[in-house]
Parts: sequence; structure tokens; C-alpha cells
Amino acid sequence: MKILFLTLIAIVVVSCSAKEDKKRAVFNDPEKIEIKYAENFKLKKIKDGYLLELLEPGTKKISQTYEIYPAENKNIISLTATLNGMLAILNSQDLLVGVSDYDHVYDKKIRSKFKSKRIKEYGGTAQNSVEKLVASKANIIFYDIVDEQFPNQEKLKKFGIQVMPIYDWRENNPLAKAEWIKVVGAITGKMKEANEFFDKVEKNYNDLKKLGRSYSTGPTVLCGNLIGDTWYTPSGGNYFAKLIKDSGGNYRYKNTSGTISLTLSIGQILKDNLKTDIWLNPGYRDKSTILKTNPHSKFLGAFRNNIYCYSNGMKKFWEQSASRPDLVLSDMIHLFHPEERSINHLNFYSQIK
Repeated sequence: MKILFLTLIAIVVVSCSAKEDKKRAVFNDPEKIEIKYAENFKLKKIKDGYLLELLEPGTKKISQTYEIYPAENKNIISLTATLNGMLAILNSQDLLVGVSDYDHVYDKKIRSKFKSKRIKEYGGTAQNSVEKLVASKANIIFYDIVDEQFPNQEKLKKFGIQVMPIYDWRENNPLAKAEWIKVVGAITGKMKEANEFFDKVEKNYNDLKKLGRSYSTGPTVLCGNLIGDTWYTPSGGNYFAKLIKDSGGNYRYKNTSGTISLTLSIGQILKDNLKTDIWLNPGYRDKSTILKTNPHSKFLGAFRNNIYCYSNGMKKFWEQSASRPDLVLSDMIHLFHPEERSINHLNFYSQIK
């Protein structure tokens, strides 16, 4: 009798273990998952859902793992504009119960839901108590803090709230940033739509890239502005430097190494850019404000006529540009090669006067 009892126990344990293994086993996805560019996540199909592995951007080691089941109801707090934009692209704004700041939202449907009190503000990560987040009835929180853990993450997990860092901003390829929409596709149950959207963006980007690089010469380009005593501008390996290259621009600091921002003195900037043709992203809406904050800017060659910024469309840029690098590339080609007749409008940029 004792032997029979132990045998039954063993069968039950093996059966439970097999069910768990089956649940996590990787299956072929009928809506194919292929990660071509992104380096900071992996996504695999498991039964009834997906296995998401987030990779630490520096080491590329798995930092967090999530099992995602699209059939489960989702209530999302998004503290990152990029995710708001991707939810809007997949027409999944109804899953949102919270954003960081209403004033930073561009999408009309999200703004409408906020006005009708179906979405609330949750500010920065440090501004929310466990009680407030639990009361929101959210079960997923997206955030993009630089090198910080979300407060009370373990406590929130006990209440069924997954906290998910989004590392799209650490990708060094414009299409890699856009590929994060596949993570949102898994979460919302719209993987097919996410794949179709990304394929469209990828094709459009690569077609525009051929056009931009077909120009043998292009204008010299400067980016950024002075903050305190330091001028911050993308390094040569940064995704933004790649956008300039793909659009046929000649970025002044294209030959520098690394992917993070360069920190340069105003003296170095003036030395390098007295005759630079175009200045992108100075961070202000008009020349008078630029001069007040950085009087040295009047000596830059581009200051007179050719300063362009997304300032007037700041909310739109931060919400949509990561998903639409093809539209950013289109803008740059239009700015750098005005003789190109196939592009006749701007999506994000405007000239500063």
C-alpha cells in the first residue's frame, strides 16, 4: 500500500512538472516572431502567450523575464511616451489607466480618455506609493528610468503588478527602437498587427536610406546645445548619428566612437562649426531664447538661416518618433536635400526663426 501511495505521488509530481514545462515550452508562432534589430529584448512564443526576456543594455545578459498571456485583461500605467505612441499605433489606448503627465501626451484618444477621468496622472516613479498604484487596478507599469530600479517593485509584484522597464532608448539602431512595438504587440494580443506595422516601417526606412545615401555630398550637421558649460551631442555610434548618415547628411562628429552623448566645450564647438550648414535640435522654439541661454550661438554658421527643431511638435516627436524612424529620416532628407522632389513635407521638424 505504501509503495502504491508513493507511486501515485510520483505520478502527480511528474504530471504537474510536465504541465509547467509544457506551459513554458517554446512553440512555433503562427504569427511569426522575428527580432531583426533590437538588442535589448528577446521574445518567444509559449503556449497561450509569450516569454519576454529583457536584456541589460550594457552586458546583454537577461535581467528580467516575463510570461505574457494576451488573453488576460490588461490595465496599463505607461510612464514613457514611447509606449503611449505604440499603444496608439495598435489602437490599444483603452488598456491605459495611467500616464505620467497629461501635458506630455499627444494622442487625441488618450487625451480624451484623460478628460473623461478614465486615465489618471502618475507623475514620476518616485511620486507614487504602493497604495496608490494598487488602487489604480493596474497590472502592468512601463517605465524608462535611467539606471534605476522602480521603487517597491517586489511589493507591487505581490499585488499582481508587473513592473517592466523599456530599453528602446538604449538601442543604437533606428529600426531597433521601432522593433519594440513587437513587445507591445505581445502584451496587447496584437502581434500580427505589430509585425505588419514594423515590416511597413522597415521597408519604408530602407527605401529612404537608399535615396538619402544616393547623394554623394550633403550638408554638414551639428546637433544639441549648451547645458551649463557643456555641449551635449550624439557620438558617432548613436542612433541619431546613423539617421543623419542614412539621410545623406555629413555629421560633424560622425567619426567619434561610442553610443552615448559626447560632452564638448563651447570652444571646441565653435572651432569645429563656424561654417557648419545645419543645426538640429537646439532645444528651444526661437532664436531669441537660444541667444539668451547661449550667446555664443550667434557665431555658429548655421545660426543665421538653418536651425531646425522638433520643439513645436515636441509631444508628437517623443510619442511617435521611436516607432516611425522612417518619418524622421524623411524629414532629414527633405532638410538636407531640398532639391529632392519626392518628399515635399515635414512630419516632425520645423525651422526656428
